[in-house]
Amino acid sequence: MLLTVKLLLGQRCRLEVSGKESVAMLKKLVSERLQIPEEQQHLLFRGQLMDDDKCLSDYCSGPNASINVVIRPPEKARQAQPSPWPQPLWHQLGRVLAKHFEPRDAEAVLRLLRQEHEQRLQRVSLEALEQLAHYLLTEEPRVEPAGETEPRALASEAPTVHEGGEKG
Repeated sequence: MLLTVKLLLGQRCRLEVSGKESVAMLKKLVSERLQIPEEQQHLLFRGQLMDDDKCLSDYCSGPNASINVVIRPPEKARQAQPSPWPQPLWHQLGRVLAKHFEPRDAEAVLRLLRQEHEQRLQRVSLEALEQLAHYLLTEEPRVEPAGETEPRALASEAPTVHEGGEKG
């Protein structure tokens, strides 16, 4: 069967494998073709993390299936990187809520926000995440001029100009 293996940034390759191949063997092939160490690979099929000890046929992946590769940073790099936030987001949000609500109410609101957040994350498709990652990793960062407090509209939100110079 022919599989397409793709990275979030659009790099992809096609591999000829049998359904009897293990996921570990697929990682080895991906490592050879895309130069990504096996221990840094997470393979996803239809949003499900693939286990190394299972066969490809265990995932009901047919011909022309598409496997996504998520690359984990090496262990040393993960330990060396400082956290981008001094405290977890939920802790910070809890502190903000505590300023406006009684402690019991703040906990209830935070719990509801976390539940809603989890539910919404579960509905996001892998393709939507891939598009978002591609956008975030390939777009040039915009630097706002000093003193500008309101964010600029995205290009897709900008008014269109029709013939004769009229805005639409």
